[in-house]
Amino acid sequence: MKEYLDLKLDFMFKQLFGHPSRKQLTTAFLNAVLHRTGHDRIIDVQFENTELAKEFEEGKMNRLDVLVWTDRGERINVEIQIIDQHDMPERILYYWARLFSQSLFKGQGYSELPPTIMIAILNYPLFPHETDRFHTIFHIREDEEQFLWSAHLEFHAIDLSQFMVKWKKYRRDVKRSSEWPWLMMLSAVDARKQEIDETILKELEVLAMNEQEIREALEEWEKLSVSSENRYAYEMRLKWLRDQLSNLLGERRAGMEEGLEKGLKQGLKQGREEERKNLIQHMSAKGMAAKDIADLTGLAEEEVRKWLK
Repeated sequence: MKEYLDLKLDFMFKQLFGHPSRKQLTTAFLNAVLHRTGHDRIIDVQFENTELAKEFEEGKMNRLDVLVWTDRGERINVEIQIIDQHDMPERILYYWARLFSQSLFKGQGYSELPPTIMIAILNYPLFPHETDRFHTIFHIREDEEQFLWSAHLEFHAIDLSQFMVKWKKYRRDVKRSSEWPWLMMLSAVDARKQEIDETILKELEVLAMNEQEIREALEEWEKLSVSSENRYAYEMRLKWLRDQLSNLLGERRAGMEEGLEKGLKQGLKQGREEERKNLIQHMSAKGMAAKDIADLTGLAEEEVRKWLK
């Protein structure tokens, strides 16, 4: 049986789509995801960052994204993220702002800034309450008439978990877009669950018979998956991500416990205050003056008067 490593792991994603020797696959992938056809198609890309994972101090590792310039003068950044950090919209906006501002060199005018496109491939819903679509696209538009502020900003969010829901439910009945085979590749293997979806792989092999780009992608994916050097780096990256997830879950659990404890203390405090209020009002109803109640309870007279209002 053929062996494939999980392309949702950023190390593997960058190996397949972030290397100059495989830029024809990157170009095909981008055209599919951006729905580019005809004269709008990207013909060529040049990579800006081809380095792979490196360990830094305290076990930290660098972000692994795919950053390219296209022959159409666009700058495109692709990031794959399998751990929900709960701040992805702000992160995407921040990374876009950095890339966009860094594209202007000394002596250039603002008109020379390139369209900058961010593609976030996630394994969780980014807007779970707003939509059940797996691919959402964002621009800045005027609220009422919907015209663009600028075509230089474009965000794509792709939710692989929602894609799998659609694929399992509608794959026989729905008209597929060109991105489907690529998203199937990204969804076929789950390293965290140690599962491989054989149905997806079989369907990809059928598609590969008639689509050269898909066939080449499968061949390269298999080669990268059996490389001993790649497997070692892959396992190290997977271990690091598992540690990150464990730490994140631990922090959230601790936060929930702290919140529960604070809530309990606040409840007890409120309960005591309610009892104090009832006692003061009962004593007042018996005809006692605020000063006398303060003397008997040890409270400040101002506090007693507060409960009598």
